[in-house]
Amino acid sequence: MRIVTELKEVLYQKGLNLKYVSEELSKKLNKSYSLANLSNKLRNETITYREMKIIAEIINCKLELTEK
Repeated sequence: MRIVTELKEVLYQKGLNLKYVSEELSKKLNKSYSLANLSNKLRNETITYREMKIIAEIINCKLELTEK
């Protein structure tokens, strides 16, 4: 499953959205993350592991790596 799909499913279940995540990511990293920028990174699968770890913290989830 693509990361964008997985993340959106979790956000929906928690009643959150990508705009909230982009705003919180901006605060945590002290760097501007627009909704469009974050969406593009997720869609193009260019988001970094560090960014995903912080997103997981923001939405109170555990980031796991699993074997195929």
